[in-house]
Amino acid sequence: MADKNSPNIKEVIRECVKLDFIKPEDVPSIELYMDQVTTFMDKELSNTKRYDSDKTLTKTMINNYSKNELLPPPNKKKYSKDHIYLLIYIYYLKNSLSIADIKHTLSPMIDMFCDGNDTSKMDAIYRDICDSSLAKFTDIIKDIDKTHNYSKNVFEDFGGEEREYLDKFAFMASLGYEIYLKKKLLEHLVDTYFVTDDIEKPTKEEKKPKDDKKSKKDRQNKKTPKA
Repeated sequence: MADKNSPNIKEVIRECVKLDFIKPEDVPSIELYMDQVTTFMDKELSNTKRYDSDKTLTKTMINNYSKNELLPPPNKKKYSKDHIYLLIYIYYLKNSLSIADIKHTLSPMIDMFCDGNDTSKMDAIYRDICDSSLAKFTDIIKDIDKTHNYSKNVFEDFGGEEREYLDKFAFMASLGYEIYLKKKLLEHLVDTYFVTDDIEKPTKEEKKPKDDKKSKKDRQNKKTPKA
């Protein structure tokens, strides 16, 4: 259990639930090499890291994203603002979606709005998303406060350390369930609106039969020459 000097849960909420994002005006207008991209992302998103040693973006990650077609090819090893915007979207989406789901989600954006010579469309999209996030931030805080206040009344029959622990656990369980529901909704949206190819499942005939002891023995007997 936490000691008496531990921060109040309200303070923890205010500290953790912050609107940390890269402002549109802070995204470089010039093309960057990979090292510059990773340095920029690590600096701008440093407040989102759980531990100081965590990396927000690495060269390996960028190469994997390119390999899986989450990013368009760089221009002579240089990355544009469009690449930066896509990397920011990937950074947040990967907490809830698989790489395959993110690819399905971002592919239409790359096809419709990414232009190597003109970033104005991607500029406008990113700015609108940032404005939308800022507008609803207060409502998100209120919703978390509501969940916290509700969880404090779940275990009224307990007292002392037991009550202190159960209050925090109830809050965490409620948040976990909300995250689960939102994750399922995200996956459903991907499957409904962005997945175009059918996932083929192996038929019974295609499945490899189990290798039981009897079949193994029969094969061994066939291989054994008669005296």
